[in-house]
Amino acid sequence: MRNLLRSSLFRLRKDIIFWLALVVCLVAGIVFAVSYLNTPAFDDVYFFPLFLALAAVLSLFLGREYSDGTLRNAVTAGHRRRGMYGAGLVTALLVSLLCLVAFWLPFLLVQGKALVRLGAGVVVPVAVGFLLLMAAMTALFTAVSFNVPNLAAGAIVNLILWVGLMLGAYQLEFALGQPEYVREVTMSAQGEMVEGPKMQNPNYLDGPLRVVYEGMEACLPHSQLNDYVSYLSSCLYVQAVPEAEGWEETDFLYQAPVCSLAVTVCISGLGLALFQRKDLK
Repeated sequence: MRNLLRSSLFRLRKDIIFWLALVVCLVAGIVFAVSYLNTPAFDDVYFFPLFLALAAVLSLFLGREYSDGTLRNAVTAGHRRRGMYGAGLVTALLVSLLCLVAFWLPFLLVQGKALVRLGAGVVVPVAVGFLLLMAAMTALFTAVSFNVPNLAAGAIVNLILWVGLMLGAYQLEFALGQPEYVREVTMSAQGEMVEGPKMQNPNYLDGPLRVVYEGMEACLPHSQLNDYVSYLSSCLYVQAVPEAEGWEETDFLYQAPVCSLAVTVCISGLGLALFQRKDLK
């Protein structure tokens, strides 16, 4: 595996798509940092280029292993598929880390002192959480890239997966955010809005179904992303405006990393199992 990893990293250094992805992440990070100076609040829209660039570079870099015959030649040379997959996954994780650093670097230069004042109790859990949710997405992109032989198809599948997971996170958040009770509002003869009696909301999720939805939301990287950016934005705002109400919910800081780690392990295991049966001819 060591030789395979060394070869993969050597090719990565000469890959123009990889360097373009880093530039895209850096530019997106600059836009993110400047927007925060104008409006001190985070929005997940600024993170889209980060994940789209990661999906594209991993799909094209790892997918090229098929088109160039690298995987077939490696098997012919006696390399195990486990080592081939492991080398590809390690390379993908390194790419993910570099893209993440390129994205956050401008913000750290602008708000580094503020983050230091927040302390390790805030910064470390958020940093670890970001690393692990990126690892989960990287594991997914790697599994697709190793098991979809067509270069363009692999890139499209990865992009569709990211958009689908993002939309799924929004739908879960909307469903779980439904109130348990609602009031019907009517207008009186005098033109005033009158609230009716409190009624059970038929769209409210309860019982085992709510537990399932909450578990799904906890495992989705985009749901975790929203939690982290909201938490960090709230902490920075409270630091600037002490009388503001602080962020109360912090359980996700400890739950989300465990979920991300479990997702990473499961997807990597599934991807490797499928790759073991893959016909490389």
